[in-house]
Order: sequence, then structure tokens, then C-alpha cells
Amino acid sequence: MKLKASGVLLAVGMAAGGVLIAAPGASASTACNATTITINKGSGAEDPSQAQGHSHSTGRHYVGAIDSNKIWYWYADNDGGSDGDTWDTFYGIKQC
Repeated sequence: MKLKASGVLLAVGMAAGGVLIAAPGASASTACNATTITINKGSGAEDPSQAQGHSHSTGRHYVGAIDSNKIWYWYADNDGGSDGDTWDTFYGIKQC
């Protein structure tokens, strides 16, 4: 799993306040529920794998971590496109 450290650091800094953060331009869906989805299934991506998350019109999003305070850290699966795969990016957080 590839993750951008800058998003993780921002999430950690904001998590204590229970603030929802979304990637710029995203319509964030960071609900406290998830199902099993396949991520990295585009051509040029790393090997497909199963993750807990959801798929909708803005893409596939998965839970990268749940901390001891039940804060869910969501990531966008950025596979596909002309360059194959790009780093998965921080999508948002939600205390559940």
C-alpha cells in the first residue's frame, strides 16, 4: 500500500479535534461503515488486494487504519489513468 506521508501527518494533527478532512475537490464519504472492496485493480497498478471501504462516483476509498480512539483514516485508491498507478492519497478521517 502506498500512502502520502503529508496526508497522514495532517490527519494525526487534526484527529484529536474530531475534524473531518477531505482531499481538495473531493466529495468526502467517510462514513463509519465499510464492506470488502478490491483496490489496485487497474492496469499498471500493484497487485490487487482486498480492503475495507466503499466504491462510489468519486472512486474507491478504503480504511487504511483505525486508531485506539476509533478514528478511521480513509484513503483514495488512485490506480488507473495514463500512468498506471499513482500513490494512494489521504481522503479523510471520521471518529466512529
